[in-house]
Order: sequence, then structure tokens, then C-alpha cells
Amino acid sequence: MTENPVRITEHTGLTGNALKLIAVLCMLIDHIAWAFVPTASAAGVVMHVIGRITAPVMCFMLTEGYRYTSNFKGYVRRLAIFAVVSWLPFILFLKGGIPDSSDLLNLNMMYSLMLALLALWADHHLDGFDRLMALGVLCFLSLFGDWPIMAILYTLNFSRNKQNKKRMLCLFILIPTVFTLYSVWSGIINGVPPGYLLAASLPQMGTVLALPLVGLYNGKKGGRTSGKWFFYWFYPVHLLLLALLKIIINA
Repeated sequence: MTENPVRITEHTGLTGNALKLIAVLCMLIDHIAWAFVPTASAAGVVMHVIGRITAPVMCFMLTEGYRYTSNFKGYVRRLAIFAVVSWLPFILFLKGGIPDSSDLLNLNMMYSLMLALLALWADHHLDGFDRLMALGVLCFLSLFGDWPIMAILYTLNFSRNKQNKKRMLCLFILIPTVFTLYSVWSGIINGVPPGYLLAASLPQMGTVLALPLVGLYNGKKGGRTSGKWFFYWFYPVHLLLLALLKIIINA
């Protein structure tokens, strides 16, 4: 097995499935906050900070999945299928109602992870201008999904810098910093109230909390092989349940 720089030992730390369980729990906390907790409240800020752990951990596990998969096309296909399956629950969760034509290109995290996986392939198999163009197109397409561009950048950072922890750490902090500053600047330009703007933007820096968890990864998968389907199905199912609950409460 290729040495993993963030691995502890064979028998300590967190398995891949343990990391995924932590990620989905953080995602659930985050989505509960978006559905039911005021964004500018103290509870809302804390819950969204916790929620920011999810995406980096999933991007890290995507790089591990890419390293060890024996069926890359099948991996892409699964993410594509669940991006389609998750589309309606995602829109219902965001809007609290039936989607319309304006929501056709409002895509979810499964879609973003699929693009990040394709970015990994392009980064490993293409060179020069071809690689630059492919990554540029994938970043553009990611603008229609959740965690636009960031999911691809996190994934490429984990993949490219697995042997250089210092560089990985610097880029890992730089990525959310740049996007947070952009979000604040954009909010100011668009007249978003300062209190709400800070409460909505600053939790993005909570992504750094994913680093200690990734550092505890022991290189083992953990759990049963069939357990992977839990992580695929959890995403659309929990979004659908939260959306229906929100609709019932607001009825």
C-alpha cells in the first residue's frame, strides 16, 4: 500500500467510514440550521461552523476513493446517478416548494463531487494546456452546484500535496479565506445587512476544523462494503425529510 502522509498507524485513528459518519452528522447539523435556525443567531453560527467540516472531509475521502477504485467509470456513474436522484430533494429543501424552470441548473453536492472526481482524473492523465482547459471547464461547470469551485480545489489540494503537509495546510486555509473575503465583498456590494453578512460568511472558515480529523485518518476503510450505500442514500433522503418537515411546519 502506498504510504499516506496523514496516516497514524494501522490500529489507531479514524477509518474512512468513521470520517464519513462524522461528515454526514456535521452536514445534518448544518442543514437543520438552514431549515429551522436563524442564520444570524449564536446557535445558527455555531451549527454552520460545524457544518463546514463536511465538504473538506468528503473531498478528502474522494481522493482516497480515486486512489483505490478499480472501476473509475462506475464511481463517476454512481455520483452522477445520485446527483440526479438528489436534485428534487435538494430543490425542495432550498425552496420549501415545487421547483420551476429556474431551478434546472441549481445542482447539489453529489454533482460537485462528480466534477471533483473528473478533475482528479484530468489532473492525473492530462498535461499542459489540455489539463488547464479541462480543469477550467470543470470549475465553470461547478458554478451550477453546491460548494462551487471549492470542492474541486479542496480535492486537488489533497491529491497533489499528500506528500507535502505544510503546503496542503497553507492552501487549505487559503481557499476558504479567499472565498470568505469574496463573499463579504459581494455582500457589501449588494447591500446585505452587516450582521447577517458576517454570520453567513465567517462560518466558512470552520472548514479548518476538518484538518485534525483528516490527520487522524488511518488508511483503513472500516465497516462493511455494503455500508457505502448508506452514505450515497443519506444525502437525498435527509434533504427530503427536512424539506417535508419544513413544509409541514410552515403550512
